[in-house]
Amino acid sequence: MSSRVGVVTGGTRGIGLAIARFLVKRSYSLCLTYCHNDAAADEARERLQGLAGENRIIVLKGDAGDPEVVSQHADTVKKELGGVGVLVNNAGIMPRQNFEEITTASWDDTIRINLSSAFYWFREVVPLMKRERYGRIVNVSSLAARGGGVVGPHYAASKAGMLGLTRYAARELGPHGITVNAIAPAFIEDAGIFREWSSGDKAALKRKTAVKKLGRADDVVRAFSYLIDTPFVTGVTLDVNGGAFMI
Repeated sequence: MSSRVGVVTGGTRGIGLAIARFLVKRSYSLCLTYCHNDAAADEARERLQGLAGENRIIVLKGDAGDPEVVSQHADTVKKELGGVGVLVNNAGIMPRQNFEEITTASWDDTIRINLSSAFYWFREVVPLMKRERYGRIVNVSSLAARGGGVVGPHYAASKAGMLGLTRYAARELGPHGITVNAIAPAFIEDAGIFREWSSGDKAALKRKTAVKKLGRADDVVRAFSYLIDTPFVTGVTLDVNGGAFMI
């Protein structure tokens, strides 16, 4: 069944890997994509396969912001796993730069990897989801989409774009049994650039939250679990930020 096949882009580390682990425990066959870190990909494959039982895990390398690569990955998923029921658009880069430091290439790379990649995957999986009358799509955005964040304007713009894509897609695809939602994490200490921050920098981040602590990838997984289990929630953004941003 397509409802038991998932794709997690950027799925070999951090938030993506935590979501992948959750899906495997829920008896999904999975495709994880990644770009550079072969060692992390091998470790993720081994760990997940140990949990998967008879379900399959495939790990595909390539640039998530390249539409031809995404098309090739999607073809592989169809052939080896079947139709996709759950898509998690998590692939992204976090180059910490200010306006003066950002080059045209850096801007373009951030937008295409963080935002365009999601559109490319939408284009691949939505037709079958429509035919199946079922789909769950979750876009991993960020606090930066609404509060600016600490990475840079290119990152904030890419993550804000994810929210617009989420809302539009939810309205268009809802009548076909497909829900589209976003999660906007912040200050997740075991994911992204925050894994490498000093204890002093992390202490400063804790002071920005209402709960005075940093989040973990498993906190994002709890939000994800809710979004794929309910058919009556779509077009929303769940904030997972310890109260660092409130509307």
